[in-house]
Amino acid sequence: MHSSIPEKANRRKGKANAELCDFNQLGLDFVPAHSYSVPFRKEPETMNQELIEVLEKKIGILVEKYNALKEENTLLNEEVQRLSNDREGIKSRVDAILGKLDGI
Repeated sequence: MHSSIPEKANRRKGKANAELCDFNQLGLDFVPAHSYSVPFRKEPETMNQELIEVLEKKIGILVEKYNALKEENTLLNEEVQRLSNDREGIKSRVDAILGKLDGI
């Protein structure tokens, strides 16, 4: 037996779909999904190559800074040694002067 209820349900669905798809009456200007622009995607190899190049540059900068700091550390250690020697010399002279004063 054929029922008219499914026909009513189909008519309602069809009418509802037509109403949902008619955005022009709302003044909306929608673009169908298939016509969206697809963003340009770089190839994974190109992206990897660019990442490696950036990493190489950063490592190069880091090595340069390390070498500069190492050189500066060497110079500072030399200066500390020189100042320590100067201090020891001054300390010896002060001790000698104090020894002379004690003898007076």
